[in-house]
Parts: sequence; structure tokens; C-alpha cells
Amino acid sequence: MSKSKKNSLLWQITGDKLPGISYLFGTMHVRDERAFSLIAALQEKIDVCAAIATEINLDEAEHGILPTDMLLPGGKSLTDFYPPKKYAKIKRVLQKYFDFDLDPVRHFLPIMITNMLSEKILSDERDVNLDRYLWEYAARQEKVTLGVESTREQVEILHKIPMDYQLQSLRDVTKNVSSFRKQHTKLTEMYLRQDVRQLYKSTKKSLGKMRSLMLYDRNAIMAERINRMAHEQTIFAAVGAAHLAGKKGVVKRLQDLGLRVKPVRIPGIKKEV
Repeated sequence: MSKSKKNSLLWQITGDKLPGISYLFGTMHVRDERAFSLIAALQEKIDVCAAIATEINLDEAEHGILPTDMLLPGGKSLTDFYPPKKYAKIKRVLQKYFDFDLDPVRHFLPIMITNMLSEKILSDERDVNLDRYLWEYAARQEKVTLGVESTREQVEILHKIPMDYQLQSLRDVTKNVSSFRKQHTKLTEMYLRQDVRQLYKSTKKSLGKMRSLMLYDRNAIMAERINRMAHEQTIFAAVGAAHLAGKKGVVKRLQDLGLRVKPVRIPGIKKEV
């Protein structure tokens, strides 16, 4: 299969012992209207499946993630980690370039604050992000709703990220706001082109020493569980697009588990940015 043909957000899953055809979709957790241009094609696939599985069970996440899960341990604040002048500078930059007040969230994990800043960069034309939209559509069709990972697993991953790494990542945003914005713009462009290979490479590079924790290990878990779900019922599985490609990606791991996984080109996705 040529490299260009490996670039697709949607993949068909078949196997001799499966109850029918399942699908794997690479989503992006955005409310950008452009990402929603492929909704009709995705709904057609959801319609023929018995269940949908997003990265986590979105209904359970509403009450399964506690407020304390997002906080620094021991009641600490960012002011306990950054010297006063450095904290003041970070606060000033975030207010100026993101219209973001750091003080109310200074007890949050730095990675959570960085994620909030990422969301402020992306367009928000829709009321809900793409994952939630697909989930709610499937629920209205009375499909079984599942999570590939548990909320506890995702929370535990957040707390496994070394604090030094989290603090430095937040600092890097304020040191080069332009670069931070450009990185997210490029990721969105890759997604709209369905260039999952480049999306994977870019994400892997940006994660650095965290790629095993945040990418490879999760890919293995995702593939194992999607494989199990697909053996139980036909399923439409939606996980972050960066998890699809690569030798350790979900597509390759599913193939290694004996499934036939082939790309399905989605009509109608807008490539123009």
C-alpha cells in the first residue's frame, strides 16, 4: 500500500471471527466547523454498527473525573514552583496573548492549563467537540456507548507526567507564543488533509521523552480493547488521530492482532484552511 493511501482518518476493520464490519476513526477534540464537514459520512458508518467507543466513556467522564484530579498534589500552587518574578511574567504573557487569567487556575496541573490554552487557539464554532457530537448522535440511535480507556486511566496518566516536564511545557508556551500557535495551526491543517502519518510524526516529536507514556503505551491498550470490542459486536471506535499511524500505532497493532484494517477515504472533508 502506498504512503498516500495510508493517509485516512477512517479505517475499516474486518476479520474471519468478527460479527461484522467495524470502523476506526481518528478524531480531533475540536469544535472547529471544518472538522464537522465529514459528519454525514461518519454517521453512515455509525448507523451500521452496534456500538460506539470514544477514548473514554463521555457520560461517565462527567462524574468520574473529580475536581481534585486536575489539581496539583498537596494543595500546592504554581507559585510554589515558579519564583515570584517568573510566575508574574507567565501570568502577564497569558493575559496579553490569550486573555487568560492564571490566578484562578494556579492550583491546576500545568498540563491542564496548557490544554486550556490550546483550546483557546482553536476555533469554537460548534457547541460541542467532534467526539461529543458523534457520541450524542450514536446515543440518539440507541447504540451501545463505550469507552476505550477508563477515566481513571487517563487521570493516572496525567499524574505520571513529571512535574518538571509540565512546568517547562507551560513556560515554553509563554516564551514563544507564536510558535505555540503555529504548531496547533499545522496540526489542524494535517488533520484536514487526513495526513495521519505526518500528524503522528509531529505529535511524537512534540512529546519527546513522554512519547511512550502518552502515545505508545496507550496505543497498545487501545488496540487490545478495540480488538476485544470488535469481536463482541460491530463497533465505531473514535480515538485521537495521532494514535493511528506509525509502527506502534493502533492500525498496525490491530493488524498484528490478526485483523484486516484498510483505509476508507472520507468524502467531503474540507482540505482548505
